[in-house]
Amino acid sequence: MEQGNIGLPEFKIANLFEDIEMLKSVQSVAIKIMEDDPNLEKEKNIKLKKQIENKFKDRIEI
Repeated sequence: MEQGNIGLPEFKIANLFEDIEMLKSVQSVAIKIMEDDPNLEKEKNIKLKKQIENKFKDRIEI
């Protein structure tokens, strides 16, 4: 794990057969967060936004 990503493990590929319920649950939570705070500007979402920015800084524009 890279030093800058402390607390966020590397992503693993999900097994759709075994992990479908977890994936649906995570998707539901992600949708609720984005509906409530699409730009992740609320205090409760600042850490999440920073983690996303750090993880994908070279891949996406936020």
